[in-house]
Amino acid sequence: MSLFDKIANFYDRIVGPFNLEEILDYFSLEPNGLLIDLGGGTGRVAKQLVQHVSECLILDSSYDMLRQATDLSERIILLDSLAEQIPIQTGSIKQIFLNDSLHHIQKQKETLAECYRILASGGELIIREFDRIYFWNVFLIIMEFFLCFKSTFLTPKELSSMCQQLGFSTSIIRPTKATYIMIAKKE
Repeated sequence: MSLFDKIANFYDRIVGPFNLEEILDYFSLEPNGLLIDLGGGTGRVAKQLVQHVSECLILDSSYDMLRQATDLSERIILLDSLAEQIPIQTGSIKQIFLNDSLHHIQKQKETLAECYRILASGGELIIREFDRIYFWNVFLIIMEFFLCFKSTFLTPKELSSMCQQLGFSTSIIRPTKATYIMIAKKE
């Protein structure tokens, strides 16, 4: 049982609210089609994403986290799966969103490659993460270390390089000093 399984019942209270409107000015969501909320856990982000898209699929490897999202919306689909082995057809998805979740994924390169595989031509991978170089984020990094999360935080440059090696074109946006949004487009 993972730590996420153990804290699933009160995860949203620990992490606090998410406000999609604060970052929606930095990218656009494809209103038609299925959007994947990768590492979406309890659905605290998906319940806001689904207000802007036709359907939202929450993909997470923690069954207990996903169970928290069961009654959020009839337009939210739940999938218990590893991020590096997504059981979705090649080239079939227009957008994938990761909010504060990539650093929890152990196989980051494989996950990014899998995202590239399932994205359609012109599709976008939108990643919002904490920049490990920002001074105050060191406390988050230390806390996650002591909680045994095994997190790997990437700088915008490191993540952009990883994505470009896979064939993505990338752009970085800095909504705050602590966070960044990377938009990786499959050409």
